[in-house]
Amino acid sequence: MNSSVYFKYDGTFEGLMTAIFEKYGELEHIHIVCEKEQINFLLPENFIKTDEEKAERVLRGLKKDFGVDFIRRVMYVFSTPFETKEDVIAKTVKGMFLYGKGFLFSDNETPTEFRRLSKRVGSENHSYKGLLRFRELEGGILFAEFKPENDILMFLAPHFIRRLPKEKFVIADTARKKCVFYSDGQAEFMEIESLSLKDSDSEEFFKEAWKKFYKTVAIDERRNEKLMISNMPKRYWEFLPERED
Repeated sequence: MNSSVYFKYDGTFEGLMTAIFEKYGELEHIHIVCEKEQINFLLPENFIKTDEEKAERVLRGLKKDFGVDFIRRVMYVFSTPFETKEDVIAKTVKGMFLYGKGFLFSDNETPTEFRRLSKRVGSENHSYKGLLRFRELEGGILFAEFKPENDILMFLAPHFIRRLPKEKFVIADTARKKCVFYSDGQAEFMEIESLSLKDSDSEEFFKEAWKKFYKTVAIDERRNEKLMISNMPKRYWEFLPERED
């Protein structure tokens, strides 16, 4: 088959697993690409419709042969904005089924890229566990916003649910316009169009106090931005109150 043959799916994780199931015998020779905007009664011939049962069969096989940790790594790679992530996942999954666990650690180009992407997501997720800043809104709800490189909200949320089990909080990925709301032991993921928020009086007080302290202890002559970036890359600075003018 010509390597330029493309098959489309709906952009969901289950959709990709369905595509892997449907085209398993051809995965080395095709490309799988996301095409979210589809009308069900006008599906083109190269569109693979999501089938929950087929997706589940792939996931059961992965879990049985390689464990839940490998499925987590697959989901990590799926969360990246990498343009050919579908091909990387599909070809790695097939290689694992054909050659076993050792394929993942081979120097083959595909699993090498899979490992790189997975590590990048895991590293970003780990970083935000320590760097995400919450502030208190009116009503006592804790709120944190961030713009991660990868779509890690679903991986990050369980950490803070364990850390803050008795709190009400919202974590918003403003780049992707979605959030998780946690309250009374329940977490709900939802889309957001815009945010209109007001900090509590105590939050305003402590924020201003922190900014004044930061400016007081800072010594302009000894400012070392390279060291600051080394300690915390600039992409994490946007939501730090001490970085506000």
